[in-house]
Amino acid sequence: MKDLVIFSLVSNKRLAAKLAKKYDAILGDISIDRFKDGEILVKTLTDCKNKDVIIIESTAIKAHERLFELLLLVDSIKRTGSRSIKLYIPYFGYSRQERVSWINEPISCEVVAKILDTAEVDEILTFDLHHPDIEKFFKTKFTSIPTTHLFADYYRKYLKKENIDIKDVVVVSPDHGANTRADALVASLPGTRKVILNKFRTAPNYAEHLAFEDDVQGKVCIIIDDIIDTGGTIVSAAKLLLEQGAKCVLVGASHAVLSNKNFEKVLDTCIKDLVFTNTIEKRLPRRIHVLDISDDIK
Repeated sequence: MKDLVIFSLVSNKRLAAKLAKKYDAILGDISIDRFKDGEILVKTLTDCKNKDVIIIESTAIKAHERLFELLLLVDSIKRTGSRSIKLYIPYFGYSRQERVSWINEPISCEVVAKILDTAEVDEILTFDLHHPDIEKFFKTKFTSIPTTHLFADYYRKYLKKENIDIKDVVVVSPDHGANTRADALVASLPGTRKVILNKFRTAPNYAEHLAFEDDVQGKVCIIIDDIIDTGGTIVSAAKLLLEQGAKCVLVGASHAVLSNKNFEKVLDTCIKDLVFTNTIEKRLPRRIHVLDISDDIK
């Protein structure tokens, strides 16, 4: 498909290269210049005239920089005369700021949506958006692609390998916000049931789990969530489940933000298995498994 060009800026270079090879597409080349005063200049070095373009870039680390780089690259590509532009943001930064939690807070996610609308691309796509209401913030065609099928396939293989009866498995939603995600996994793993934990957050990146009314005695618990950042939510949830008699805790999450440098050490205390997707590319310990989203990018 020599009429297709695939770009990445900083966050998803391996994924972009894999897709270019898969679709026999052109892997776009760019330049990013950073000036001493903090300004940047981003431009395509690949001619996109009369070509369809896919840009893949998660806004994970320094999200404000990633967003502005995207806007500049889109403008540069348009000026070469591209035919269409699809923007894949595998991990959508600012998605956790989709509502007002404290007085006078902005709805940062809505602000970001309005900014991205100004790029006037043909479509914006992401994976496992933090909350479905975010789609309403966009005027541009916007799609959130679920990853439940990847996790369901992974856990079917895991349970078979470990000789675990599906009836002994409980899918855990770490809070009410992850409820829909947990329902989808339960539906994909017939025979499991769901448990919802109650979460009270007193400040950003701090969460305290309260008691829950359910029985997990002797059960294999799978906590499913979209984002793991500091790990506070997941670790406190895992410890609570183990205190209530769970046999072990497995964790699946879409986006490996992982801003806590001591996260692996914390994991060793309470989590038996951890799996992410590759929406955010980073070097992870071998014990952490990664699921590939590339088949869902078209």
